[in-house]
Amino acid sequence: MSITLFGTPESVYVRIVRLILEFKKLDHVFVMADVFEDRGLPADYEARHPFRRIPSIEIDGVSLYETDAIAHYLDAVFPHPAMIPPDPLEAARMRQIMRVVDAYAYRALVWDIYVPQWWREGAEPGPEALAAGRHVLLALEALMTPAFRASPPTLGSCYLAAVLAMTDSVVPGAGLIDQVPALRLWWNDIREGSLMIATRSDESLY
Repeated sequence: MSITLFGTPESVYVRIVRLILEFKKLDHVFVMADVFEDRGLPADYEARHPFRRIPSIEIDGVSLYETDAIAHYLDAVFPHPAMIPPDPLEAARMRQIMRVVDAYAYRALVWDIYVPQWWREGAEPGPEALAAGRHVLLALEALMTPAFRASPPTLGSCYLAAVLAMTDSVVPGAGLIDQVPALRLWWNDIREGSLMIATRSDESLY
């Protein structure tokens, strides 16, 4: 199959898809589609994503957008190795992690902590931002079952790794992760792994 991924390397959600593609060893073409800077979007991009966001993907003529839909489609069409736990409860916990990243962690950790530090001349996050970041990290740690921590990569671990890579790249974020020991231990075990290195951008340390 031919696979073309549209996005920017520094995007958390693009990286989630790239981690899945790397783990499944799926060759793909990467096309720059930048919603953040002045590099711009391809001329036909609105036909791929009506809201002009990233990522989007084309797999043998099938065009998809929204990271969750892309991730589940990739795992269904390329089922080996599988990235959804076979146990129903483990799968449900994994999906909880994915939704917590979407609904809470991305805003609290990336936009309110990483972005001010990395992109805005080291602006310090305020106490409310730090409290929200710690709260979401504790919630994520509580969802990490022993099976999740011990398993090969899942869709949920790709979501979690992509957001922690940004968080751990700035001093306030790294300090928050240090306060959540089980999460820090899991993250330290994978942050220098081959999948993370292969998908790393210039805009994060990990």
